[in-house]
Amino acid sequence: MDEIDLIILKKLNENSRLTIRELAEITDISVSAIHKRIKILEDKGNICGYIARPSIIALKCLWVMIFGTSNAKSMDAVSKELGQHESVMFIAITGGKFLLISGFLRDITELQEYSSYVSKTAQMSEPTIAIYDVRYKTVPEPLSRIDFKILKTLNKDARKPITEIADDVGVSTKTIRKRLDHMIENNLADFSIQITPHMNSFVTIFHLFLKEGTNITSTLEYLGEKYSKNLFYYVSFSNIPNLIQLNVWTKSPQDAQKIQEELQKEGFKDMIPHIVLSVQWYDCWIDQLLRTK
Repeated sequence: MDEIDLIILKKLNENSRLTIRELAEITDISVSAIHKRIKILEDKGNICGYIARPSIIALKCLWVMIFGTSNAKSMDAVSKELGQHESVMFIAITGGKFLLISGFLRDITELQEYSSYVSKTAQMSEPTIAIYDVRYKTVPEPLSRIDFKILKTLNKDARKPITEIADDVGVSTKTIRKRLDHMIENNLADFSIQITPHMNSFVTIFHLFLKEGTNITSTLEYLGEKYSKNLFYYVSFSNIPNLIQLNVWTKSPQDAQKIQEELQKEGFKDMIPHIVLSVQWYDCWIDQLLRTK
């Protein structure tokens, strides 16, 4: 996997409905080359799903990550058990029996029950509960009945052609295009991909702890620009304002080590790397919600 592949993954994760031609224009390579690269990424398992869901902005829900060291014997068994909870969407298993569990809550009232369940099931004695920093905004209108039907048919096949969506929903292709454009423009839906690291890639999650008084916005911009060739995405957390999480993809452990050495020179209060061993994706209550529409 190279820099072009990473750009493709990032762009599809931002909008999994981008066309092959749009991706070709972004990367400045041919349509046939993009098609071939995506096919390889699918065959090797880097892309394991194209997903559509109502956004957390549309649902006004909470996006939470709980992470820490597990005392369980089997990380795979723990992951499968955690995945049965309706809020769990994603689990990363890293070296040192460290788990990162990402999930959605309907609102803050579910946080105590959910965090207790996760820490008990994962056998984490000192879990960190982090709430993703999401810039909520007032939307012009809620998702319509047709919007939910569109997202339902796209839930596990987000790249489905407009004509097939129109047949599934029972409205015109013009209406489908209009509603999709509206959802994307107003951040009412997430069109993303499910990604897993495989033998052709090496993934490291870095937790960066900032010194007091550091401007997190400018720091995120700086990191995003400096490490853009390897950075898949980065996030901050509303309840832990001094923490940044970087998800970095490299060709080899040696390349990841070089990035780690560079980050150590950046002057952070602390920097903790987590080497990703495996990733598991699960249906959550949002997916179940779409099935009722």
